[in-house]
Amino acid sequence: MAPADGDGLDGWVREPAGAEVAARVGGDPSRGAVAAELAAAVAAAGLTPGAAQHAEEGALADCIADWTGDGPADDGRLAALETALEERGWQVTARQGGPAPAVALKSGSWRLRFSNGGLIDTLSLVATRSGRTCEEAFRRAEETRGPRG
Repeated sequence: MAPADGDGLDGWVREPAGAEVAARVGGDPSRGAVAAELAAAVAAAGLTPGAAQHAEEGALADCIADWTGDGPADDGRLAALETALEERGWQVTARQGGPAPAVALKSGSWRLRFSNGGLIDTLSLVATRSGRTCEEAFRRAEETRGPRG
């Protein structure tokens, strides 16, 4: 999902290190707070939501927040989305070019990736929480789903 350490891995290029994002007031946000930030950022960028996706349940419910758009976004709306996310405390960490560009961001224990185009030809945002509880939940989900999801 997110770029690994090292520049250029799978086309990802790490952003130059800038000022570290300040710790969030009130601690690490809940899944609901992150989902609300994503919704506010996409609304500020003038993006239209697509069909509702299946929400994660069980142990993963508080580890993933996502949003899917109605088709790919133009360059202006992508730039507006990035700005809106930065205004909400997200920091860009890496970019991936190509026919389906993607941007990786972080905020607290959350890592966000948004991609535009690709196989499903839409804009999608997927935020995942790091930390022992979520990493264990992701590991168990992967074991349960197997290699094909």
